[in-house]
Amino acid sequence: MHRAILFLCLFASCSFPIIAAEENTPFEFLVMGCMPYYMPQDEARFQNVIAAANQARPAFSVHCGDTKSGQKPCDDAVYPKILGWFNQFESPFVYVPGDNEWTDCHTAAAGAFDPVDRLGVVRRTFFSADHQSLGKSRLTLTSQTKVQPEYATYIEHNRWSRGGILFATLHVVGSNNNARENNDAAMAEFLARDQAVLAWMQSAFEEAARPECRALVLFMQANPLSETQRSEPRGTGFANVVPALRKAVQALPKPVYLFHSDSHYFRIDKPLTSATGRTLENFTRIETFGGMNLHLIQVKVDPANPDPLVAMPLIIPANKVDASLPPPSRK
Repeated sequence: MHRAILFLCLFASCSFPIIAAEENTPFEFLVMGCMPYYMPQDEARFQNVIAAANQARPAFSVHCGDTKSGQKPCDDAVYPKILGWFNQFESPFVYVPGDNEWTDCHTAAAGAFDPVDRLGVVRRTFFSADHQSLGKSRLTLTSQTKVQPEYATYIEHNRWSRGGILFATLHVVGSNNNARENNDAAMAEFLARDQAVLAWMQSAFEEAARPECRALVLFMQANPLSETQRSEPRGTGFANVVPALRKAVQALPKPVYLFHSDSHYFRIDKPLTSATGRTLENFTRIETFGGMNLHLIQVKVDPANPDPLVAMPLIIPANKVDASLPPPSRK
């Protein structure tokens, strides 16, 4: 029976593999973002994160971007250093770029680098042509460069599956998603990437609509949603992606989860609404810890459950902070 199922899966048209033995087996994964942040004091604290993750033995971990403060230089030495830390994770490790790695590098505090040049460094450092994850154990990823070759530049757009759950990364970043209207180069980069994001997100929702897929999980760095108006984009850089997300979620009768970092504020909520103001109950947003709070989100997955994901904080005792102390310096 298992051989027959495997045979059918090998010849199925879906672009993500389904392993019969894992279809209903519960598993766990970890999510983090905006860490390490305050350097160099966070170097030891991030080692605590690595140790906690390795002890938890997840199926994989995902970093939702921002590997340093935006006030720290984007020099060539910082990227391989972070890569070395990522590869200390025993389980497969998937990384999503953040704005502090490239978008904000034009500021004087960050070294006045060309953001597009720094984005090239990010891609060359953290993503490989063989489309493997980071970490000591590797996970084979499905890349947008293969599925949609017209977007061959966007090697950071990846997806994978386990237990009928489809996971996909979207390169959507803070600082208004690099939509700086007074800078022609920034706008050209944003407009091209925005189209790639929309195409990759649509493709993910199309895959998630297949009968064998039970839920869709998205990862990005930016918090794209307004804090004051439900379901509204935070700025012009999210003016296309948020309505597209809302429309796709409403059309998919399955659970959709969005993990992001950016605001340094751990939360789990349901902020998307329909055009009539009704909560889209099949959508859940989970924001990571980050900044001063270097902790993890532990996600337990039961593929047989109609709502298969349960997210909870994984507090690292060694990283607890004295709440009476002032915030650390970004410099």
